[in-house]
Amino acid sequence: MTIQQILSMIFQGLTGAAFLALVTMAIVLIFKTSFTTNFAQGTIATFSAYSITALFSQYLTVWFPSISPVILLIIAIIVGIFIGFIFGVIIDVFIIRKAKFSNAITKQMITMGIILVISGLLPVIFGIYPLATPKPLSTKVFQINVGGNIPLYIPSHNLISIVIASIVLLTLFIALKYTKWGLGVRATASNEVVASMMGVNTKFITAMSWGVAGGLGALASALYAPTVYTLLPDMMINLQINGFLAAILGGFSSFGGPIVAAIIIPFARVIAWQFLSNTWANAIVYILVLLLILIKPVGLFGKRIAKKV
Repeated sequence: MTIQQILSMIFQGLTGAAFLALVTMAIVLIFKTSFTTNFAQGTIATFSAYSITALFSQYLTVWFPSISPVILLIIAIIVGIFIGFIFGVIIDVFIIRKAKFSNAITKQMITMGIILVISGLLPVIFGIYPLATPKPLSTKVFQINVGGNIPLYIPSHNLISIVIASIVLLTLFIALKYTKWGLGVRATASNEVVASMMGVNTKFITAMSWGVAGGLGALASALYAPTVYTLLPDMMINLQINGFLAAILGGFSSFGGPIVAAIIIPFARVIAWQFLSNTWANAIVYILVLLLILIKPVGLFGKRIAKKV
């Protein structure tokens, strides 16, 4: 194997990890504060991606033709993140909390219903034909000579996505550790009833967590969409499935474990593609993850919680 192939595999793994880590963080954040899994995470992100595309291509570029398309695209992405944030808050405040029997299964069923609602709204609002995604944040491709006849090609959009995902996740981890909101999230995740008794506004914490998760999903879809060229209602399904898989593999008991797993899974897939089989790469990775979970059900970084009776 050449140096070019090794570096190419590393870059592909990092690119996949950037998208997956954002989705995984959103899933874990909701689980830690609401004690349920949001099956509509990918659908909300897809709606945000459609909104970004429509806003950029049908409005901003028409209204402001003299402004740089990159600036307009950044504005559209910010608006899309805000839409994802609002979606998350609305789901928690006006739907989840209004449920007559509010438990984990009820919340999961509600999020499944939200998938049907949003999936039905997509063709109504944006049309029945697939939309072309807006241009990447940068179309430049870096060509690096690392030895040999074939240079290493690095799309700048993918590189920017890695940097943005790293900054956002680092900021979130700092916020979780050092801010009042982060303390509230950790307290709510530990014991919601006790946190409420100690003066933590758990309703605000859960609403903000759903909002932040919606924003993270929107950002992930905005960065991921230009790499698939066409917007489709099921665009984010693979990322959502792998996000749940990473959360389980890393262990829901921590925030860091699932992010590490979100890095491991794309690298494992790239290695499987390279050395085993392009066709069976995903299946091979899923089987290996399943075996690891069978060996350690709480996840690689999870801790078994012992309850006193």
